[in-house]
Amino acid sequence: MGLRSEHENLKSHINSLRGVIFLMFIVIAGLWASMQHQAKTQKVSIPPDIRSGAIVALNESHPANVFAFTAYIFQTLNDWVTDGEVEYGQNAYKLQHFLSKRHMQDLLNDIDNKGRRGELKGRARTVKLLASYDEDHVDILSDDSWVVWLDYEVTEHMKGLEIKQVSVRYPIKVVSTDPTDENPWGLLLDGYSKAPFDLKKLTQ
Repeated sequence: MGLRSEHENLKSHINSLRGVIFLMFIVIAGLWASMQHQAKTQKVSIPPDIRSGAIVALNESHPANVFAFTAYIFQTLNDWVTDGEVEYGQNAYKLQHFLSKRHMQDLLNDIDNKGRRGELKGRARTVKLLASYDEDHVDILSDDSWVVWLDYEVTEHMKGLEIKQVSVRYPIKVVSTDPTDENPWGLLLDGYSKAPFDLKKLTQ
């Protein structure tokens, strides 16, 4: 009788262990599924001056890094070495992962309009950043949107002759997005917040 009771107890204990193992399997499967929905890349934005320390949070962008991103993408988009008719569209296509869908469509419309007016063929353009980052150059709209004010000297040549040189302020809206392999910054240019204007107007 005692042996049978001990056997039943052992059998019951084994069944309990099986239940625990099954429950653990369910928990592990749930955690694994949850991890698959989390961002595979986490973004850490380090401010340029950390001599006095800095508090950083995952997936938040410091205004200085938003400025650097915007200046780099804008300059890459608008530098045409020999022929804007070819390079403007090529640049936009290469940078598509850093442009919102709305801004990309605006650029395609601009390329089409300027092309039909003959403003791109054989035209070379260089853009030179006139001012580095300071706090006044970035307006924080929310935790995930900004307006970056970029001052550029724009010079254009055609057939080796300079046809344009002007200093322009570009107010560019930037929004955040999930980081990806194609866009580790997790930022997108979203077009102009208002029309760019000649810097000479500020001194008049």
